[in-house]
Amino acid sequence: MFSHRYSLFLCLAWFLCILTSLAEELWRGDVTGRMNIGITASGFDQIRLDCGSNNFQVVIETKADFKGVIYTRGSFYSRKPPCFLDANGGRRFRLRIPYDECKVEDDEEKFQITLILQHDKELIMPGDGAFALECDLTNKDTKTFKVSAMSSISLADPDPSGKDVPTHLRSTVTAPNVVVFKPSDIRPRKSPTRVEL
Repeated sequence: MFSHRYSLFLCLAWFLCILTSLAEELWRGDVTGRMNIGITASGFDQIRLDCGSNNFQVVIETKADFKGVIYTRGSFYSRKPPCFLDANGGRRFRLRIPYDECKVEDDEEKFQITLILQHDKELIMPGDGAFALECDLTNKDTKTFKVSAMSSISLADPDPSGKDVPTHLRSTVTAPNVVVFKPSDIRPRKSPTRVEL
């Protein structure tokens, strides 16, 4: 009797293992086949970058009331300012990100970071945005020795694996000191609508 119950137990355990494995494969195939995070141009009205002498000064304006999180790549789990902002509503958000914190890359006075705009507080999903920010402080006036920063914003991939975005999809906007990136800056740019009279 004991060996019959033991055999039945082993059969049930084997069956549950197979069933669990099949369910996991079905879920993985169902979700990963359709979920592509990738770059996006939705959810924001503009991103403004002002390159200060020792920090990125960023203003984000969203299209609608935003109750997600904004953070620098690599700072999600720490959830600490100035690298992380937990937004509980509103459409305008400010961050000051020091050049010596938040995993900012420093390439001889050329500072780079990726900023993530994530609509869900826990999960990165399609429709979330990412922006590569750059402050280049290497331009100096040879007469006055005053630093003139070049500010750049481009699209980035919000996926945590951080795949490089091909140059033709980045839609980089650059300007001295302050730059503003809007959805209309994204290439291919739509041609203006003609009005027939």
